[in-house]
Parts: sequence; structure tokens; C-alpha cells
Amino acid sequence: MLIVRYSDDAERKRFESVLERWRSRVKISKPSGAVVVVSADTADMVGFLDDLYSRVPREHVEVYRLTEPEFLMEPLVLRGKVETSMDPSGVWGAVNLTMARFKGVLISETQYVRRYRVSTRKGSCDIEFSVHRVDGRTVLEFAVEGFGEAVPFVYDRVSHELSYLKEVR
Repeated sequence: MLIVRYSDDAERKRFESVLERWRSRVKISKPSGAVVVVSADTADMVGFLDDLYSRVPREHVEVYRLTEPEFLMEPLVLRGKVETSMDPSGVWGAVNLTMARFKGVLISETQYVRRYRVSTRKGSCDIEFSVHRVDGRTVLEFAVEGFGEAVPFVYDRVSHELSYLKEVR
């Protein structure tokens, strides 16, 4: 069972798009009626079901035991680094321009680190930028984090966009 919480209609549509793409490869069904998660010990669960069955026919109720999956999905993280002779404010200007092109949304910011969320046709991911000085040069480090095709797609585009600063490593 998957529980997917979406905050708006666009997210719901993206979720339904994923369901449609995978429907031919995996068994997907949306149960009708109410779907609830009940956490209880055995005695309370038996009492709960006894009460429920006294009000709703037993054949209209399906009960399943849920367990956590045996796998853990870790996000893919791709990192890049640019060294340049530009001053930090100029590098932040390049980051701002790049994120404007991506329609990136700033989700957090400190003096030296900015984190953006970027959505593309391949999916969405987060990009974290940090700027610091080393031996008189400015170093821009960035990390693209997420799942699926979006991560390498966004990483390649960000690397290309920032390549005019200097070589991206």
C-alpha cells in the first residue's frame, strides 16, 4: 500500500501520471469505500473488528496487516564543483540566473548555502549551492538530490549553465 499526500491538483495529476505509466507492469488498484490505517494491539483490534462487523457486513470489510518494506529508497545525489576567479557575489549572481532559467524555488538560505526545488518534465529535485573562498579563489559547490531521471537531467543542465564560470568537476 502506498499513501501519497499531495498538496495541490498539479501534484495529484503527476501522481496519477505515474500510476498510468506503471499500470501495465505492476498491479495497481484503488479500493472503493473508506481506507483507514488502524494501529492497535491484538486485543483492541479484535474488539474494533467485532464492533465494526456488528454494523457493517463482514464481506464488505477487508483487513490486511501492513509491514514496512524491506528496502529503503535513498535519493540519488550528484555533486559538482566550480573554481573561479570571480568574487562570491558574482558567483551568486550566476546561481540566481541559472535558477531563474529553471524556475527554481528557493526553499532555504543561509549566508553561504542556498537550497532550491526545481521541477522539470522528468520530475523534481533539490539543488543545494554553497560558495566559499579558498586561496583567493571562489569555490561553488552544488549537489542535485532526488529520484529518477530528474537528477542526472538537472545535473547536466546546471553543469552546462555554470560552465562559463570555469571547468565544472
